[in-house]
Amino acid sequence: MANTVIHRSESRGDANHGWLHSKHTFSFANYHNPERMHFGVLRVLNDDFVKPCNVS
Repeated sequence: MANTVIHRSESRGDANHGWLHSKHTFSFANYHNPERMHFGVLRVLNDDFVKPCNVS
């Protein structure tokens, strides 16, 4: 676990679009944190909460 880094929820980027609420771990979209960039091929690691659509 020497390479394990913990990023607490309150330290992460946040985007709430109503139907989508996302917490960004690394710099992504409008969230920019210079200390959380350049992770090789990893582009994004989010916790996304998507509201269900009302389809009849």
